[in-house]
Amino acid sequence: MKPNLFSLATKELSQDSFFAWLLQWGNADCRQYSKALHEAAQDFIRLLLQCPADYEIKYVEAARQWHGIDVWAEVNEEYFIAIEDKTNTGEHSEQLERYHKIATEHYQDTGFKLVFIYLKTGNESITTLNEISAKGYTIVSRKQVLDLLLTHEVENDVFNDFKEYLSTIEQQSNSYTTFSNITSERKAAEGFFGRLQELVGEWSDWRYVPNPTGGFLGFWYHWRGTEEFDIYIQIENAFANGIKVVVKIGDWTPSVDTLYAVLYGLQPYAKAQGLTLRKPQKYRVGATSTLAVLHNAFLVDEADELNMGAFLTTLESLQLVLDEYSATERAKAAERAEVSG
Repeated sequence: MKPNLFSLATKELSQDSFFAWLLQWGNADCRQYSKALHEAAQDFIRLLLQCPADYEIKYVEAARQWHGIDVWAEVNEEYFIAIEDKTNTGEHSEQLERYHKIATEHYQDTGFKLVFIYLKTGNESITTLNEISAKGYTIVSRKQVLDLLLTHEVENDVFNDFKEYLSTIEQQSNSYTTFSNITSERKAAEGFFGRLQELVGEWSDWRYVPNPTGGFLGFWYHWRGTEEFDIYIQIENAFANGIKVVVKIGDWTPSVDTLYAVLYGLQPYAKAQGLTLRKPQKYRVGATSTLAVLHNAFLVDEADELNMGAFLTTLESLQLVLDEYSATERAKAAERAEVSG
């Protein structure tokens, strides 16, 4: 295998350096050293600015780390670009709001137009990205950057190593159609949840959940409530320990008796949908608890290919189970209230 610099330099600081380096190549006087790299850099700047292909770029100054901002650039003494560069981590500690405030105050009397970028080369939930977008940041994805780099043939090892590095991440993230990859490769698992989030058609979220037993990559959606608790669907990928679809309970008064009662209440609706809900190996009572595990949730063929269509159909059936159960429980509660009233 051909050695790749970025397979070794995997820290965000290394990626920061690449993007600052690429931005610097956008300056007009760099054309004399490498026309191809200069043109790639200028297209990258246009991607960040979301400006037309004929926007002329003459002057670029760029560097890393200004008041905590990962990468920054001034373009044509007209634009200031602030880039929050993320690989596998997410935002934290209100950093985006802080950077936005610092740049806005610094440039308020300069006439510069400010552009705030959240550049993500790893995988992240659409829900989280929408929240970041609402804070005034433009989301630039790995695929957008990779597609741009792939359009340029550049004879430069640093440029090509980064292009190959992103290509590898993209391929790994799209390898979830092979079921064993989901439970053995983190990127494939993230790609699976990312695709699932696009397909379920309602609010959902996913992220890594640490816990004393080793943690898991979790996906959750379809909350339905009764007078006494909420129930929802969660998919838990613990990798070495497998992946499963469960029904969770929350916003409740924790009780093992409640877990058994709700499980028994759900099972007839599940049977009507052709599903089997079973008790987990052991009930653990907490703020949220697993009350049922869906049997045979994933249909996989002899070639280890996941049938995504069948899986979505199974989830839709499970959604109906939660809908029907919660509607019945709410109706019973309303009848009891009417009688007691």
